[in-house]
Amino acid sequence: MLQLKSLLLLNSFFFTNHCITDVLLSPPDITNPTEAVTLYKGELDFVVKCEATGIPKPTFQWKRNNQDIPPSSYITYDANTGDLTFKGFSEREEGEYRCYASNVLEQTTAVSVSQPVTIKKYRFLRPDSNLATEPVSIKQYDYVKLFCKKDKLEVVAESINYNWYSKSNDMLSLDDGRLYIDQNGDLHINYAKTTDASDPFGSKCGLSGRSSANIVFGDAYNLYVTPVTQIPGQAPVLKWFSANVVAEMSHSARLECVFSGYDPMQPLPTITWTLDDGSIISTNQKYNVSSNGRSLIIYKLLEQDERNYYCKAKNNFGESNPHQVFLNVTSKPIFYENKAPRDVTVSQNKDVTIPCEARSASGETPPSPALWYVNGRQTGQHTNRNKIDVKANSLTIKSIKKPDDIMCVVCIVSNSVGETMGEACVNVILPIDLTQPVNANQEIALGDFIELTVLAKTDISQQLNYKWTHFRNKNDLVGEEPKFTFYDPVTKMAYINTFGMSESEFESVGGDYVVNISHLYDYRIERIHVTLQDKPAPDDMSGQSNLVPRILYFLTTILTLFFSL
Repeated sequence: MLQLKSLLLLNSFFFTNHCITDVLLSPPDITNPTEAVTLYKGELDFVVKCEATGIPKPTFQWKRNNQDIPPSSYITYDANTGDLTFKGFSEREEGEYRCYASNVLEQTTAVSVSQPVTIKKYRFLRPDSNLATEPVSIKQYDYVKLFCKKDKLEVVAESINYNWYSKSNDMLSLDDGRLYIDQNGDLHINYAKTTDASDPFGSKCGLSGRSSANIVFGDAYNLYVTPVTQIPGQAPVLKWFSANVVAEMSHSARLECVFSGYDPMQPLPTITWTLDDGSIISTNQKYNVSSNGRSLIIYKLLEQDERNYYCKAKNNFGESNPHQVFLNVTSKPIFYENKAPRDVTVSQNKDVTIPCEARSASGETPPSPALWYVNGRQTGQHTNRNKIDVKANSLTIKSIKKPDDIMCVVCIVSNSVGETMGEACVNVILPIDLTQPVNANQEIALGDFIELTVLAKTDISQQLNYKWTHFRNKNDLVGEEPKFTFYDPVTKMAYINTFGMSESEFESVGGDYVVNISHLYDYRIERIHVTLQDKPAPDDMSGQSNLVPRILYFLTTILTLFFSL
């Protein structure tokens, strides 16, 4: 009987390891680009890359503004490499581009969609080269604000630097903070000097980007300063502040307050920023107070940074009242923790649910219901509702099969700030199945030998792990590593051999032997209950003592021959 069991075991081992007909498959996974990005391109010719993994190797397609890109001499893409190539780029080709990576999995095609890549033409232009000049008259020591007249400029760039220039295009000195340029490019003169009177062609603001050599100018001012005979002392007065400041979470925000006020002993007033609880703000990792206190920068914005901030100024002639500046911290939809779509590998015949639950920043309008896309196509009447259950914040694929249900699912949620996209690619693998039935209830006598071997097969992409645990009785919650079980991690052979055991050792053999068969994505539990028989008569024991060594020798010989093939 034992020889027969050993041959069956060997046959099962051979089948499990040498008769696999499964195929290794995985959906496309875009590795570049992985975040929404805006590119400002000054060059005419350039390449935007799309990269993805997957089995089989994916092919690529690019779309512009959700439309196919027709063949042309100025935009092409390579379906094999994913390269999107521009020749002679201009405003004509501006737009939102997305990469689609796909691979064919027998009868179905899985499609992964990239985050958007917005491409704009980088430019600093003044179509009308004629500068207009506006006269401005003030008294010496008075405050004045000169607006940066940029309405005639065409500027598209990731960032803009503002400076002010004279007739000969020399950059104006800010005179130790007496002059201040705010984030809109406007020039604040805290108190005027007679030397500020400009030449007939006036002062003007200049905008530049990556290179200070590329400057475009706004219209100019002629500033006329009337001298005074007596130096007036002036208490600080708020002249301008940054109103309606809106900034996105994780970004930075700049709040500004500009005060007039002249003191011969202290030409510039002292400006202090405080929180609404009265605590004074100083420069640290979170805040930066600069430009003689006129500017407060708040880094890495959180929702709790949405609050009132207060600025006030003082000099020897007086002190202003605190002025409130409100910061509105906003955001595109934010996925709840563990509620964003993410790639998942699932065993066949199970249901898989893709979450898409998002919120807006605190106090703002909730996002719209999610839009769902399966393999790059928006769900609709064509969607098989018996297979795919679409809800406002989740999508469920029922009883998934390999390879038909290997797919990529995209959800897009929107609010007043913008949209947030999440993608989950679903990889389906074969389940863990036994290659032969398990004898779940066995009896053993002292000196006897019983087989516990459990063999399983699974997807070709996974490596099975076997872990045995022995529970002596029903009240044993933890269990222990079996003491008298032989287990070979290579062949997965397992059996109990009680030959030579004492009676006390034999009494500990009974109970449940549980094997956990697992890989990274699934597991299966099999349980074998072993019942102890009454101990045999001495003559029976001697018979077993001759039988067991012969069986072990036979089994070892067969395995040795098998592995030598």
